[in-house]
Amino acid sequence: MDLLSRICTAVLPWILVAQVIVIKECQTATLSTGENTTITIKSSFPKANCSVCVLKDKQLTCSSELRLQPRENRTYSFSCPEPHKFFTIEISKNTVCISNFYSTEVKELLSLAFPKFNNTLIWDINFSENKALVLDFLGSGLRQIKPSESCPDHLTYSILTYLTAEIQSIGTFCRRGPVSKIQVDKGARVSLQMSGKEEVDEPGFSMAIGPPIKKCCIIEVKLLPGSSVNLLSPNYPLSFSDDDLMSWMFTVPENNKASVLFLNYTQPNCNKKSERVEYAVAGYQSTIGKSLTDQQPSSIRGNFEMQLENCKMDKSDPGKLSLEFRVEAFNESQQNHFWIDLQKEKGINVTIKQKKVNPNCQICVGAACQPEITLQSGKKTKVIFKDCNLEELGMAVTKDIGCYNWEECPVKEMPLEVPISLAKLHVPLESLTWQLRAPTASTVVLSPGKAKLKYFLPGDKCREGFYYRLVEEDESELGKFCPQGSIEKVQIHSNISVVLLAIGNHSQILEPFFNVTFEKEITESYIFTVSPELGVMSYLVTPKWPEGMAPLSSVSWKVSVPPGHMVQVSFLNATQPECRQSHTSVSIKGQSSVEEELSRREDELLPEHQTMTEDFWLNMSNCKPEATKKTFKVMCRVTLIEKQDDLIMKIAIGTLSAVLVIVAFIVIISCVMKKKKKKKIQTSIYNPNVNTFFPGHPLFSKGRRDNDSHVYADIDETMMYGQLPRGPGMTLLPEVDVYRPFEGPVGDRPPTPPPLFNRGKSKAVGPEVDVYRPFLGPVGDEPPISIFNREASMQAVVDSKLYTFQQNEQEAETPGNEDELPLPPADEEMEQNKEESK
Repeated sequence: MDLLSRICTAVLPWILVAQVIVIKECQTATLSTGENTTITIKSSFPKANCSVCVLKDKQLTCSSELRLQPRENRTYSFSCPEPHKFFTIEISKNTVCISNFYSTEVKELLSLAFPKFNNTLIWDINFSENKALVLDFLGSGLRQIKPSESCPDHLTYSILTYLTAEIQSIGTFCRRGPVSKIQVDKGARVSLQMSGKEEVDEPGFSMAIGPPIKKCCIIEVKLLPGSSVNLLSPNYPLSFSDDDLMSWMFTVPENNKASVLFLNYTQPNCNKKSERVEYAVAGYQSTIGKSLTDQQPSSIRGNFEMQLENCKMDKSDPGKLSLEFRVEAFNESQQNHFWIDLQKEKGINVTIKQKKVNPNCQICVGAACQPEITLQSGKKTKVIFKDCNLEELGMAVTKDIGCYNWEECPVKEMPLEVPISLAKLHVPLESLTWQLRAPTASTVVLSPGKAKLKYFLPGDKCREGFYYRLVEEDESELGKFCPQGSIEKVQIHSNISVVLLAIGNHSQILEPFFNVTFEKEITESYIFTVSPELGVMSYLVTPKWPEGMAPLSSVSWKVSVPPGHMVQVSFLNATQPECRQSHTSVSIKGQSSVEEELSRREDELLPEHQTMTEDFWLNMSNCKPEATKKTFKVMCRVTLIEKQDDLIMKIAIGTLSAVLVIVAFIVIISCVMKKKKKKKIQTSIYNPNVNTFFPGHPLFSKGRRDNDSHVYADIDETMMYGQLPRGPGMTLLPEVDVYRPFEGPVGDRPPTPPPLFNRGKSKAVGPEVDVYRPFLGPVGDEPPISIFNREASMQAVVDSKLYTFQQNEQEAETPGNEDELPLPPADEEMEQNKEESK
């Protein structure tokens, strides 16, 4: 520790002296910042032996960065003699505009720039109201470049907007160009990057406040006679902001027309609406709407506005909207000329002709002019169009791709695309044909890439603006196809021509359409590899639909089934011929199965549906049909759905649970009912040791005078007189579980019913046996109450008041002794029998 202290004590003074000497050699300056202005001095090489030093309170502090806040003064210096090689300067000013009109002297910020240093001046303009920032480039104008490019004079302008949640670039520009003015909604950030190699006296623009524009930005472009300008969409090459709008306003010189050519573009994945381009021409009330794939206007007379509108993009897979295009101005009295370069192309023929007859239109190559020309590969040709409307012309392109033997056949994953020189031509593309000629015993394999294919059936539309025809050597059509489907590969056992046909004027198509490969031959005529997507119905039809398959030909679809899914094949339309030779066949077979899941001939009906849970083959073959009879053709639909195993299990478990709940509910109800039955009032008690009776039974014939059925064994006074007022100290509750002795008269034995007599005229006294006699006495709503059921008798006693009332009413109606109760009819008859016997 002592040794280290001695070393530091010896070395430190020399370090300070050396630093002071360096500072003396370097220039020391004082820097002041104004209101809302920030200056940052930052090293581009932090590890370099050069620092910026600040002396404060007699303390020297050196670092790789110095930042001065608004209204701050600092004395600084650099520790190296050429700091401009290591440091860059950034000067930023933040301004909030509150007046209706605002103009700033941008020279004020320019005066703070450091000579010889690379400076970046930044103006941040914000508004307290809904206004637009107008940037006027003072006559010299700007020229837009790609972000990866640089300006020749190393003076670059960048304009950004705060309209969206994230800062979005309007564009990067160089000096001296056709862009004269830019309007940005709700404020912007303007930055000017200057190289220290060139002194700048004028910033080249001024700023002002304008009315709201209700869109991202407006770029004004002044075209010069015979000039052209390349422009980019905001945020290029990234995506233009979601669901946003911007426009370009073009000023076209007198006696000139303008044409628009899309050089490169990408399309977003839209949830709502669709991306589009709209043209508004001065003097016309209506606008012209185009998609990115359409042929853009090629002969616009007068000033016009071109508006780009993005759709509501899919958040999960938004894609991007980007556009690079060119606008050209040309004198309408002059001839249009184009260079068509086919030097690097092989086996290509280009034919340009009139779609509409115009006697004044001449297509010239050199001195030869005619209504139609043909260009061949290997040449660069200048084509002149005299008095022609280019939109009324058409171009047909044919290209041969092939080889004769496998040793000299390099065709493998070769892209089929439009030559760039033809894509830039303003003549609409009518057709583009690739003639594929494979060696003997080979197969042509077409891979459409990410777009895949789908059958272009009658009544359908291809939203891309073009479709394909696959045509065989005998000129028969294999089928028509659109992009964006489920067919990811096509194998054809013969030479084939791929014909691209435009729908309307769709000529600006630059991306490759197919990759073609020549492989060894297959046994089938055609094989389609299909990868269905969830929620999308894919339709499959036999070749040459709707005419019918060729005799003795076959086709196969190799359908993939992802794990956890299954595919349902639905047969929608089928016609069967009368076969003269062989049979037609429709079969489905799993790739891992030995036996076929489905097999039908022409005399057998096809099922409505067939479901497969693994990758499978759908095979169809035609017989040799009878002449003038029906052809063989089939249309089916392939639908990918999730497996129902889990759903069935859930339904089964739910059903079982519901059944168990119902069973438990029934058991509970049964238990409650049984419990209630146990508590039900007993109507009689059966005693097997004596003569028994059941109240209401016809054998019970003893009169009430001779039996004690009307005498109560015991009456609870609490229940009998519960409704009467009670005296003090008397309990309100009846006695429960208390034994009270019976105090009434008791005989030697229980009462025995007397013998029954016949009710007829006969006086025989023998009892009726096994004869049902209904109970003829008065019957109430409830069965008689047994006096031996104490719990039930309590309820009976409570109702005694009502019973007594009914009894009194009956006594009042029955003459006789007031102490006697009325007898039932059976008892009266027995009394009469007794009197007669006397």
